[in-house]
Amino acid sequence: MSSTARDDEGDHDMPLLAQSSSSLDHGDVFLLLSLPKDFIVGHDDMAITTSESLLGFRDIPAGTHFLWVQQPGATSRNGYWYVTQEQNGRVHVKQWDQYNEVLSSLPNQAEERHQAENLESIYPKLKPYDMRGFSKRSSAKASQPMPFSIAGRNEPSFMTDPAKMWQQLTHAISEPFLTRITGKKSVDAWLVDSADCAAGESYRAQYKSVQSSEFNFLFAQDFKDLELLDSDPARRDVVEDTTDRVLALLRNTDFSFDPYDIVAELQFTFLTGTHLGNHACMEQWWDLVLKIICRAYRLVLFYPVLTVELIRTLHAQIVYTEENVESTSEEEQEKGRSEHTIGPSPDRPIYQFNLQNRRRLRRAVATYAIKLDEVLNGLGDAVTIEQSTARAIFGELESWLFTRGWDLGSKNAKVEETKRQDEIGEDDDDMPVVVDLDEHGREVGLVSFND
Repeated sequence: MSSTARDDEGDHDMPLLAQSSSSLDHGDVFLLLSLPKDFIVGHDDMAITTSESLLGFRDIPAGTHFLWVQQPGATSRNGYWYVTQEQNGRVHVKQWDQYNEVLSSLPNQAEERHQAENLESIYPKLKPYDMRGFSKRSSAKASQPMPFSIAGRNEPSFMTDPAKMWQQLTHAISEPFLTRITGKKSVDAWLVDSADCAAGESYRAQYKSVQSSEFNFLFAQDFKDLELLDSDPARRDVVEDTTDRVLALLRNTDFSFDPYDIVAELQFTFLTGTHLGNHACMEQWWDLVLKIICRAYRLVLFYPVLTVELIRTLHAQIVYTEENVESTSEEEQEKGRSEHTIGPSPDRPIYQFNLQNRRRLRRAVATYAIKLDEVLNGLGDAVTIEQSTARAIFGELESWLFTRGWDLGSKNAKVEETKRQDEIGEDDDDMPVVVDLDEHGREVGLVSFND
């Protein structure tokens, strides 16, 4: 593919003329130019296959959004993260670059202005943001955490409200965060691709698209350290609790850091990994969940509200994976979830990424339940309402997993038994196997159909 201008060089602020259009009274507009038919187009929690060229979307509410496309027969996808505001609606314009097979920016502001001026005539042909016909969707400012309450509920509101589900999945993702993690500055939409990799993974450069990103992930060195420490049985218990690693990041005086960037990265990697099949994001999400969130047992003592947000976001992601993401199993697609399945359905992309991780997740959240109770019980009457909320929010996740067959109750002896069985099975799966070979180089004991 020939080289083209990077996306961070080609994007421009949208013309002010577009902000005064009456078509923007109900939300932003995202125009898609030159997009052929039969593309799969995803926008937030919806995806459609176009029977004709799709011109774009209208009435997009305030919040954080993700639009991606996949051409017919392709295995890769690319798209844009963008953030809309409560007021001053805008027009976002991208065009399909057939040669480079990527959504790209228009070549200049004059062309963008031309598209904005024609908005009134195009507007009726655009797809409404809420294609399922739900009532008006509430908005969520990306820079603000979702409010929480104890109230004794075992089922959070995002379980029944698609708008609140998407808010819970994205509310911490802000424009400054998108700039930091992608490295793209002076843009109003952040391009991501299935082949994008973590910063420093130059060995993957040959697979990258023309305008791709290198993600600046958190805890990169911590994960390398933990991989070495966790492999040593004599030192594993010493580093089991990763709270100090989180605190070191949050209290680093060398740079200004928003604690909610951890929540934002959990959200960004989950959705980019799930919807684009991005390997680097899936790997980072699993590392965040298994090595940071589910092992930072004492974080609730120092940052209880952040702990609430991490737990609630993880809960939403697990439910979203189960309810909104299509199974990779043709049988489940036809017949639905099997009654014999214990736990979240394993035939989902996030679990298929590494078949051991689903089992590790069960063990991690079961251990977290025990450790969280120990930490909070140790406070006695000094426990705060925010810390009590963290336990209540985790209880919501615990209750949902119980309905799927995962009993995390610390009083249930099966939890510890499952833990021991998982450790044995996990070690067997990860260890190399020594086999005897015959004179022909074949493994001894195998059935031969030539004899």
